[in-house]
Formats: sequence, structure tokens, C-alpha cells
Amino acid sequence: MPKLIAPCGNDCQNCAAYKATKTKNPVLFQNIQDAYKKRFDKVVPIEDLACEGCLNDGKHLGFCFVCKIRICAISKGYATCAECADFPCQKGSFIWTDTSVSKANLEALQISKKI
Repeated sequence: MPKLIAPCGNDCQNCAAYKATKTKNPVLFQNIQDAYKKRFDKVVPIEDLACEGCLNDGKHLGFCFVCKIRICAISKGYATCAECADFPCQKGSFIWTDTSVSKANLEALQISKKI
């Protein structure tokens, strides 16, 4: 099965919200909700935690739907930022650190396209 890579480089198949949505697992949704409460002191309704993948037309997590990285890539017609000559750019500076898995995913895509 191919990876579902979001424009930012996150692998949707490893995302808890994507997994919970695809499996319809109430325990996973509760774990995500509990994590948001603990980390952000915010209760997010379970129905707002569903996500069908970043490039899917279905449901998205609230912050993913308005993500500047996602909006930029889509506006340029790119599936991921690996296609962009400006990658890595300032829009992704909060996620693309030296140890970022999402950045490594995008760099691997760039290399695979050059071969």
C-alpha cells in the first residue's frame, strides 16, 4: 500500500486521527481527545477529530484544514511540498526541524523523483 503523504510530509497512515477514522475506533478517538485536553487544555468534540487524509475531500482535523502548508501546496497544484523549488520554506519552519520525520519524508520523495 502506498504511503499517504500530506503536503507537509506527515504520513497520514501513521496519524492517530486518520487511523481512528478509518477503523471507527472509539477508544482511539477518546485517546486523541484526552491528549488534546492534556496538551492544550481544550476539549475537542470527537466528531471534530475525524480525518480522512490531508488530500482527501472528506473530513480533516480543524488545524489541518486551514494549514498554510496544505493550502500553499494545493494552490500550486502540488501533492506535497517535495515538488516545490522553495522547499523547505518559512511556512513549514514549525514542523521541518533537523530531526523532523515529515521533512525526511519529503526529502526522500525529492530523491526518488531524481533517480
